[in-house]
Amino acid sequence: MLVEGASSIARRLKFPESMIGFTVVALGASLPKLFTILLAAYNGYDDLVIGTILGSSILNFLGILSIVGFYRPIRVNKNTASIGMLSLIASAILLYTLANYFHPTSAASTVLILNKSKAIILLIAFVLFMTYGYFNLKKHQTIWFDEPKLETEPTYYAIWFSIVLIIVGIIGLIAGGVLVIDNLIDISRKYNMSQRFLGQFVLSLGGSFVMFYWILKTKANKSKFEVSNLVGQNMLNLLGILGVAAFIQPIRYNATFNLDVGILISISVIITIMLWMGRKLTLNLWKCRFLFFLLILYIIYLFVR
Repeated sequence: MLVEGASSIARRLKFPESMIGFTVVALGASLPKLFTILLAAYNGYDDLVIGTILGSSILNFLGILSIVGFYRPIRVNKNTASIGMLSLIASAILLYTLANYFHPTSAASTVLILNKSKAIILLIAFVLFMTYGYFNLKKHQTIWFDEPKLETEPTYYAIWFSIVLIIVGIIGLIAGGVLVIDNLIDISRKYNMSQRFLGQFVLSLGGSFVMFYWILKTKANKSKFEVSNLVGQNMLNLLGILGVAAFIQPIRYNATFNLDVGILISISVIITIMLWMGRKLTLNLWKCRFLFFLLILYIIYLFVR
């Protein structure tokens, strides 16, 4: 409902359909995870927060790219293959550095905390990345969003009905987030499952399915926007969502997540190398098969650990 209402308003303002898909729909796909993580952070479920952010970032790359690549080659914009991927790697390194160093002297040496000052650094980094993305998008607007005129005029709802849909959608997101958190915590306690596993596998898998549906629904292959969107989603996870969550409530960082940060960095490096190997700026079938193999290894790692 939230996406339908916002999309209707965007059509009324005569936004191109592709731009609606890459902004309104993409943001709508991220909102359920955003609300869930913020609720988890507010209630002090720190392992669930970090696990979901890192797990969804890894599954976005390994799961979505490998499965989509089985059906068609994935083309990538040059800026994404260079600046975008390097920015993601730098963001993961920034998270590792802030989480493991620069702690207040009053805190116990064994306690790693992402406090408000570190949250502000993450949010500043996110704003800088979004600023770059905005000007890059503006410069290449005809490449990203130029499309032929539609034979029929796009349909949209009345303004008041669109607003009602948005309000009902927001209420649904909040209610759904509360239910998800409560049930996950009940499962964690009843079956002695760690919040870390539930975040890295259950919540992350659900979020990746939403993103997978979005990519299939939009014309991402035509506009070379698939990898660009996933990079942006991962930057949103590492810098934006985690920054907001840590600003609302300081988050205890479990040092065992350092391995997962290392996995995310390694996967990002591997994908960057693949994009410049063989057929440049393209993830073809054999590359995606290798990513799928890494996906299987990662899932096994989650269950064994």
